[in-house]
Amino acid sequence: MNHLERKNSIYHIPTNLEKKRVSYFSGIISKAILLICVLVGLTGCSPAIYHVNLKYEPAGQIQKTEKAGPDFPITVAMFNDIRKVDDRLLLGRVTTLQGDRIPILPKYNKVTEAVTINIREYLFKSGYKISNDIPVWDLKEETISKDWGRILIGGNIDDLEVVCEKSFPVKTYQAKIKLTFVFANVSDKKIFYRATVENSNSLKDVSFSEELLEKQINEVLSDALEQMFSDPKMKKTIEEGAKIKK
Repeated sequence: MNHLERKNSIYHIPTNLEKKRVSYFSGIISKAILLICVLVGLTGCSPAIYHVNLKYEPAGQIQKTEKAGPDFPITVAMFNDIRKVDDRLLLGRVTTLQGDRIPILPKYNKVTEAVTINIREYLFKSGYKISNDIPVWDLKEETISKDWGRILIGGNIDDLEVVCEKSFPVKTYQAKIKLTFVFANVSDKKIFYRATVENSNSLKDVSFSEELLEKQINEVLSDALEQMFSDPKMKKTIEEGAKIKK
């Protein structure tokens, strides 16, 4: 049997050089397959809509305030959505590599309802008594109803948004909020305090998920509420506002 016949026979044992060549080409093929999988994942179908649960998430323990008393309820009116957006049902959008803009919606409630519910929950957990009523208020003194308890808190959602740019390999998340609060004495139909809080954040991460979208917007919401109400002077402001007389 000549050399050529021995090499092509079933008894041929590959040389070290041949083994290295096989290993080299196997490595190239493996990397190519991995790259194809990554590209397929990046260009795969995206959901038509993303949903996030807008919810106050305290960084630490809420400092509970003493109860103001059964005759001192606080009524939180439905906050007015005055954001400069085309569709007030939206919380933001996710932009894909292909340029598609996928909407982000609140998971359970509309934006106005979600913000109002979280303000009520924050105040309740802080020790305030909260009225069951959630009236609609245009922030004008003359439209305050005598049935709205003793203290009325209303306001505007000036800005609230979370967006994500799905670049490769890093995704950029951005969230922002601006809320205007208006405090009024119900019996006197008198506004006694106004304040605006703003907050924003950003994150760069190689991964993408609805959980990260939710985390970013909840952080700005939580920080805004804490800025507004965590100051000990706020309790005194509300108590003094309840004593206003004409």
